[in-house]
Amino acid sequence: MRLLTGPEKGTLRKAILDHYSVFTFQSFTDVRLDKAFFNFVPPVAPFDFQVLEFINRMNAQGEHGGLISAFLAEHPDHDAVLKLAFDLGIGAGLYAQTETQKVDAGALQNIVNNFPFLDVSVLLRQISRIERCVCRMEIRLAGDKMKWGTGFLVGPDLVMTNYHVLRELILQPDTVQEVICRFDYNITAEGDDIFQGRPVGLAPNSLLAYSPYSDFDLDMTAGLNVAWPAGHLDYALVRLEQAISDEPFGPYLKGELPASEAARGYIRPPAVAPVFTDGGHLFIVQHPNKGPKKIAFGFGMVIGADLDQQRVRYAVNTLKGSSGSPCFNEKYEWTALHNAGDPDWNPQFNQGIPVTRIVEDLENKGITLN
Repeated sequence: MRLLTGPEKGTLRKAILDHYSVFTFQSFTDVRLDKAFFNFVPPVAPFDFQVLEFINRMNAQGEHGGLISAFLAEHPDHDAVLKLAFDLGIGAGLYAQTETQKVDAGALQNIVNNFPFLDVSVLLRQISRIERCVCRMEIRLAGDKMKWGTGFLVGPDLVMTNYHVLRELILQPDTVQEVICRFDYNITAEGDDIFQGRPVGLAPNSLLAYSPYSDFDLDMTAGLNVAWPAGHLDYALVRLEQAISDEPFGPYLKGELPASEAARGYIRPPAVAPVFTDGGHLFIVQHPNKGPKKIAFGFGMVIGADLDQQRVRYAVNTLKGSSGSPCFNEKYEWTALHNAGDPDWNPQFNQGIPVTRIVEDLENKGITLN
């Protein structure tokens, strides 16, 4: 886990000062962290200074994750610290069997695979934060022909999808009548209706950056043990006609959520480059077959990546219309951009582009996602 930045320390410090006095925080560190507060801070100093010193010490020792988790155990709905935990990848506990693990043989309880235990409250909150950023791409072409895909917010007014989803806009813009990014196109909570969502058009000169697909993406016969062509990342980045990250999202508009939960936000790249290993975990939020938004979980379904991390493959379900969907790991970190699938009659995998390669390409073009 990476160390806290200065502003992140400030966020955690404010949260602690808002919820504790010197006496209650001393009890908190004793009980929650098994640490004597005054062993880490000067005993005669203002409390705000003591808190910052304690955070600095935890950060320097790499124990800041435990401090954040302990705080959230007592204040699970604190938005600022929840966001901090999300950015650091805190929230998914992965428990693996070890030789020293005690087994409750009487109850026949044991860890039987490497699938993660996910904290329910964290799962629901993080999925909500992710899905509100995902949209259905609706491309109206000449002759009223329609093309569909999936996209997602990566900035206040920026949407990412596949190059091949917006291929006509990139190569033949005169043939494109309209592109709509439809957010919140979901089945209602009762399951008996479809919320039609929030349609947002593109800005004039909306195309900011792109990278075409490779020939390997067309025939899909190349495996992971070959050199995939560099610079062919099948992504497109476009600007919306207005910034929407600070606006309320679907359920809030219907009165189902309080204002404090309303901001849509956007999806950020991970602080540390994802590692794709055989048996890893991945889930995809998508609009399969142009329908309402769905999520497909793939615990243990990562197949692996090529040596240059140009592509990652996984056995997670998608359909036509899922192109351009964001992929996430069990820590709710954005890891890849879904772009293709096995064309065989008996398909064995789907495929995405690791986020690290896309971020690098964008930075080479003078664009930074943060």
